[in-house]
Amino acid sequence: MAVREAGGVIRTAYAEGLKLVTLPSLRLTLALTWAVVLLLRLADPAGGVVPYARIGTLVLGVLAAGHEYQAGGQIRTSLLAVPRRPLLAVAKIAALAVVAAPFVLVTALLAGEPGATGGLLLDLLLAAAVGTVVRHPVGATGVVLTAYEIGVPLIRTHLPDVAWPTSPVWTAAAILISVATFCRREA
Repeated sequence: MAVREAGGVIRTAYAEGLKLVTLPSLRLTLALTWAVVLLLRLADPAGGVVPYARIGTLVLGVLAAGHEYQAGGQIRTSLLAVPRRPLLAVAKIAALAVVAAPFVLVTALLAGEPGATGGLLLDLLLAAAVGTVVRHPVGATGVVLTAYEIGVPLIRTHLPDVAWPTSPVWTAAAILISVATFCRREA
């Protein structure tokens, strides 16, 4: 039984990954993020470009999770193909992590900080979790960017020891909340 479940997750993750790489909005977001990061890096080689790379990564995460809830209602098709919501949720997360890892690596390399790869990937997954809960890409982007650009600096000013949001614990918590939300509500 466990082998069959693992095969189901792998097949579903493959299908979700294929869906992600064929979305024009994600390819455009990738291209724009890389272009902006490269231009900023060329303009100021010593400057910190990772915060700007993070914005593109956050938008990509939200779009990857929220694209199915657009007017076409592709989420219904996904649920018809894979009616077991926990299996679909795990496959979506796995596919996004695998598909996004090379993008995040290239982004970090273009920013001149390959060590930022892990943090950017955690940011992307956290943004995808928010996108899954909010189910509207524009609203979720607003939530995520407001949290990262306003909320996090305020938190760090008053609580400098808090490792948020680029933390595996916070990302895991956001993913668990998004999976629970995905499994409990209507499409």
